[in-house]
Amino acid sequence: MTCVLRAIGEAFDAAAFLAGSPLRPDLHPKGFNLAVSRSGLDDLRGQVREAVAFLDEYEDELRRLTAFEGVDEVFLDFGVRRRDVAVQTDIFPSELLWRAGALDIDLTVTHYAIADQES
Repeated sequence: MTCVLRAIGEAFDAAAFLAGSPLRPDLHPKGFNLAVSRSGLDDLRGQVREAVAFLDEYEDELRRLTAFEGVDEVFLDFGVRRRDVAVQTDIFPSELLWRAGALDIDLTVTHYAIADQES
């Protein structure tokens, strides 16, 4: 997985929201997921760069989403490969925090334990 915008809510009618939206996510029973980055699990900087560009491009639509009836939570989920270390620190730049916060969008990191494949 890469950076994904997730919108969820017990009473969120995602199909109704998307009827007039330029966004084309994967629908799920209580929301949707939309990939906002093509960068891989080892490229958090790339994911952040693409997420900031996404927030800029769809600012008005994201404001509509976070205010839409039935939406309980909207967040950017950054997929990161879990390194074989005792402690792993991943830093989000203030520009991303500021932009996401202004749109009432939370951030999360999902760490994936993926074994390195041998050649």
